[in-house]
Amino acid sequence: MKEYSESAVTKILLSVPIAGLAFLLAWLVGRDFAIFAGIGAVSMASIGLTAGWFFVGRGQPWLMLLFETVPRVGGTIVGIWFMTTGSSALIGVLWQLFGMVAAFTLCSLVILRPWRLESLRSISRKPVRRVLVDQRQGITSSILSSVYASTPIVIVTILAPGAQPVYAVVEKVQRQVIVALGPFVTVLQGWVPRARGIEALHRRVRQGTLATAVFAVALGGLMLAAAPELIRWLGGGVIQPTMAILALMATITAVSLFESVVSKAALSALERLDVVAKSTAIGSLVGLPLVAVGSLSLGALGALIGILVGLVLRLILELVGMRSAMSSSRPASSDPEHPVIDTAIDPELGLDIA
Repeated sequence: MKEYSESAVTKILLSVPIAGLAFLLAWLVGRDFAIFAGIGAVSMASIGLTAGWFFVGRGQPWLMLLFETVPRVGGTIVGIWFMTTGSSALIGVLWQLFGMVAAFTLCSLVILRPWRLESLRSISRKPVRRVLVDQRQGITSSILSSVYASTPIVIVTILAPGAQPVYAVVEKVQRQVIVALGPFVTVLQGWVPRARGIEALHRRVRQGTLATAVFAVALGGLMLAAAPELIRWLGGGVIQPTMAILALMATITAVSLFESVVSKAALSALERLDVVAKSTAIGSLVGLPLVAVGSLSLGALGALIGILVGLVLRLILELVGMRSAMSSSRPASSDPEHPVIDTAIDPELGLDIA
């Protein structure tokens, strides 16, 4: 409970200013739909309020399904129902936000059991400042990832407003798919570090990344096949992206999934979050200017090209770092003077705000 209480308090303190900033930025660029954009931004910011890492680490996926997944999906379904009966999209987004907050509240009640006051008071929780310092690399990479994911829509709206509707719909579809695949990444986050011994850990890293690569390719193909009908439904038949834009959307989604597993499951288990932070920073510094240049010259297509270039660069740097980490930590098992000691890898992943 100690780790979760530290994570929960820190997430709440971070979520409030981040959600406020997201609302303000979305309000400023939302124009005629400022309130819709603002609430939507807050809803997306609330995704980070998750206890999935705790349930996976404890080997309790059913509790995660019951207390986190069901409330989140339930809020979205209720919102969709209201919209299909004539309510505005704002009602749908508000119900989605309610589902996120309800899931986090239920999970916190189940884990912390506040009615057991003596047990709760006995938790020796580290100060928030200390938690932030200990998790600075993970927090840095998470913040940079969020900035990289949310800034392009602002750039497109300002520099190429005519391309904004197409880009917004495509980005929404891509983001929702990535969010839906969150449990896939979370399960690998718990499974990879549970390996006992360095060799077993390396084997799980390879197996996890290989399985994800195959799944990501299949996901890209499935998205490309389903995207035209899905976007036609979301866009009311008015927005019709070109096949090149749809192909880029599917590719970005597939690469994003693969990168998430490499950074959050593989490099995290290898204790190389510094590689994640540096790769994310470099990818953002390269990708965001390309988004600006691309949106000016090619509209939504150019913006997506810029995003993909930055994301691929980030992934390449992380894969190089992962290979280097595995090479440097490989035990000399053939050397009789340096026998391999089978040690348990701590499965606790610490603070996960992604």
